Amino acid sequence: MRALLLALVVFTSLNVFAQKAPVGVEFKALPSDLIQGSKISNLNELKGKVVLIDFWASWCEPCKEALPHYNRLYKKYKDKGLVVIAINEDDDLKERDAFLKSHPLEFTIYFDKTKSMVKDFKVQALPSLFVIDKNLKPVALFRGFSEDKPQVLEKKIQELLK
Repeated sequence: MRALLLALVVFTSLNVFAQKAPVGVEFKALPSDLIQGSKISNLNELKGKVVLIDFWASWCEPCKEALPHYNRLYKKYKDKGLVVIAINEDDDLKERDAFLKSHPLEFTIYFDKTKSMVKDFKVQALPSLFVIDKNLKPVALFRGFSEDKPQVLEKKIQELLK
């Protein structure tokens, strides 16, 4: 029982703090299915900006809890060079659309219809948030969601925007 409890504490702490992005993760392209926001036709448009890429689905409660926090960070730092891109992984598009209607978000959202980005980024669980530096290299990964995550993430954003 004690070992199980220790494993749970370790797993939970990994979800709170940023981890280094997995080796081999490469920001190659965005899906073609834009749900909302500005279409990014060339990744070079993002060079020189800090980019958050969040993988989410409407059936994922921690995902739905995290998105408003990312929206707040986007509004606060977009004029300083922050870009937030949400990649939706829903199969039930009606549920996704209902969530987006009831929780308006200001950043760009794509639908990963072919699941190519999940494969490229080696996403193992939702939500997964990748932090991409100004050279378009993934530098951190946040898995899951906790109340501390927005503060830790904001500190990372501030570092990278300098």
